[in-house]
Amino acid sequence: MIKAGIAALVGLAALGVVDAAPTPGSDGCTQVAAQMKLTGGWIDHKNVKDCLDSFPLDQKIRTATVDTLRKAIDGQYAFTDMASIASTIDGGKWDLKDIDLLQSLDAFAKKAYPTDREFHDDLNNLFRDLGDAHTGYSSYCYHSAFTFRHPWTYRVLVGKDGKQIVQLGTLVAPNDAIWAAKIKEAIKVDPKDLVGSTITAIDGKDPIAWVKAFGDSLIGLSKDSQTRFNQVTSRQNVAADGSITTRVGAASSRSRLPVPEATRKLALRSADGKNTTEIDVPWFAIAAPTLKAKFTDSASFYQDVCIRPQPTGAPTRRDVAAITHNDFINVAEQETVEYNAEQFAGLAVYPNKTDGAYGNGFPKTVQNGMYASFFLVDAETGVVAMPTYSSDGFPDSQCIGKLKDPEATANIGTGGPAGACFYVFIMEVYNGIQQLKEQGAKRLILDWTDNGGGWGDLGYFAVATLFPNVKRDVATFRMTPLLKKLMTAAFEKDLNETTPLTMFGPANFVDPATGLSLTSADLNRLILKTHKETFGKYTSEYSDFVSIVDGGGIADPKRPHSAWNATGIPPPATPVFPVENVVVLTNGLCGSTCAHSARLIHDEVGVKVFVKGGEAGAKPFSFSSFPGGNVVDIPQLFDDLKRIGLANNELAPQPFLHSVSLWRVNAGVGYSKRKDLPAEYSYAAADCRIDITEETFFPPGAWKVAAELLKTGCGQAKPTPSGTPTTGPIGYPTGMPTGGPVPYPTGTPTDSPIGYPTSTPSGSPVEYPIGTPTGTPVEGAPGSYPTPTTKPKCTRKH
Repeated sequence: MIKAGIAALVGLAALGVVDAAPTPGSDGCTQVAAQMKLTGGWIDHKNVKDCLDSFPLDQKIRTATVDTLRKAIDGQYAFTDMASIASTIDGGKWDLKDIDLLQSLDAFAKKAYPTDREFHDDLNNLFRDLGDAHTGYSSYCYHSAFTFRHPWTYRVLVGKDGKQIVQLGTLVAPNDAIWAAKIKEAIKVDPKDLVGSTITAIDGKDPIAWVKAFGDSLIGLSKDSQTRFNQVTSRQNVAADGSITTRVGAASSRSRLPVPEATRKLALRSADGKNTTEIDVPWFAIAAPTLKAKFTDSASFYQDVCIRPQPTGAPTRRDVAAITHNDFINVAEQETVEYNAEQFAGLAVYPNKTDGAYGNGFPKTVQNGMYASFFLVDAETGVVAMPTYSSDGFPDSQCIGKLKDPEATANIGTGGPAGACFYVFIMEVYNGIQQLKEQGAKRLILDWTDNGGGWGDLGYFAVATLFPNVKRDVATFRMTPLLKKLMTAAFEKDLNETTPLTMFGPANFVDPATGLSLTSADLNRLILKTHKETFGKYTSEYSDFVSIVDGGGIADPKRPHSAWNATGIPPPATPVFPVENVVVLTNGLCGSTCAHSARLIHDEVGVKVFVKGGEAGAKPFSFSSFPGGNVVDIPQLFDDLKRIGLANNELAPQPFLHSVSLWRVNAGVGYSKRKDLPAEYSYAAADCRIDITEETFFPPGAWKVAAELLKTGCGQAKPTPSGTPTTGPIGYPTGMPTGGPVPYPTGTPTDSPIGYPTSTPSGSPVEYPIGTPTGTPVEGAPGSYPTPTTKPKCTRKH
């Protein structure tokens, strides 16, 4: 537990503030610019630290930033009140601090900061500690311009004796010769020769205790300690095309300067158990692709990277990049690397595909798709591996011809529109499940491991196409003076149902009683019909319940152009699979839309949920991360107010004066079956927990255990490896390999030579994986923001 008192810093004296830009000279930033050109992009920790610590606090930016954040929190954040009593809410089941946001921001406005970075770090830490991945702040300069890497992933496994160990896993950038040479020079040994070693101490601490402390203090993705534990470590999941992907883990990659430690001290025992050693492993930084080496010293770095001034007439939006809603987990530990079956000495051998991994013809691929893949674990158990709820990434032209009602896309208004592929997602998942049934499946595992969400309405239909009479979840809004003004204006001026101007007009909501979109007449009946709730010392007004439209699929089959018509899927009259024969499998990192979908299928339908990972011996933990409600990003925060004439209102937050890679808040309060607390704060534990072992680290190994538990019940099954392969296809070895070195991988990992994946955004936002820039700055274009790679979405629950 990391419970603590209110994280406000009242009483800190303002001991004086420097209000000046840095002066030019030969400094850390000069060294950074030189190393970026000469070392394949890898930069020494000291030079980056010297560069980022060379800027005194900018008082003007501090004042403006605190004002913007305070008005946004006071005006639109849904959980301001609840966060202030987070350590005791819902019986104290969460592992959280009490965070008084407004009080803390007031303190930061007065605190004496030796450097500009420490001010922005305080803001980043404050919102990270909420455990709310939909709410966060990151400065581009200090939190996104560089990524700090360690050489190996950290693999946490439970052995056959029940003891949990931490292992040095695969290399983070296996094909980067320059990086490998720098590591070898620093630690005096080739890093690949240490792969498979057991870590016996990290910085002098027990390695499992260290992993837990790291997760509890440096990860803000989840309110649950065991889920945070999982995010620290390396793990595997199955992509939509059926391939096996490996996530690096937060312990190995950070987007913030690891201060003050320039190194991490590891005590190691070799894979064969014969040798021990201690090494000091340095951090090396890599510049984000969005960071161009035009700067030559601290003065030019500060101006070009930290400020990026706007030319006259530039837009008011100051975000560095548009962030799409499926980036949450996809960039969570920053890289997804595919490896061939050949691995490293000391590590169990895993193939890079699932087919035939058990050695008896199973698992068997039934279908690989655009969004999910489908397998038979055995003759009677099917698996749907679904890593996202996003239908983005494919052009409408690839999907429109598959629809039964192409005109249905005209009725998707909010947040996009989502387009034709929104419906193809629903069809693909439904048809894949039908194929599993046709091939003999009587039981179903829904593998939502590391699913970071997407369109909220896709989460609803994933459940509604399986079980009859599923109702959409609901939300309320904390009706502050600003939000009352905003929604009143939006209900008067933003009336286009298919292309709303803002995320607060009536077309963005559905009346849960009728299933119909709201109209202007519903403003007083539902939105402004408030009730008061008190949490700690705060009392706020909350709206009546509404359903948030996120993607726009019409659920009422009697209405024209409904999702049922568009897909040709009939609303089920009976469950597609018996409730007792279905299970959701996740590692706790089932977030946003995935979290709402998991709560819907568990709380309302009664489907069991299994979690995997966490600490050995722990009880089943929370299976749904950051459910959220209705998320306001920078484009909506400023542009929505401008579109309805409220940009200059005294309550309205104003654009930032510096480059910000992330600022977003949860504006809606999403609920599940419980109505006394929103899903974000109401605790729900899984029914079973599965240890991560050599067998279950590999996804099909976890499927096999889940299939057995689904048949026998939790606490009864004691799955044993089938067969006795010593280098068995799915890593059911009888022990760790004891032979000579396994050949070095010859495959083509998806990361580029400098260790950045070519298909995912840059940076490594351990604290806020949603904060990674996804765009590419356009030379000579308006200051700090590039052309978005995707059209910014509006209403989304994520």
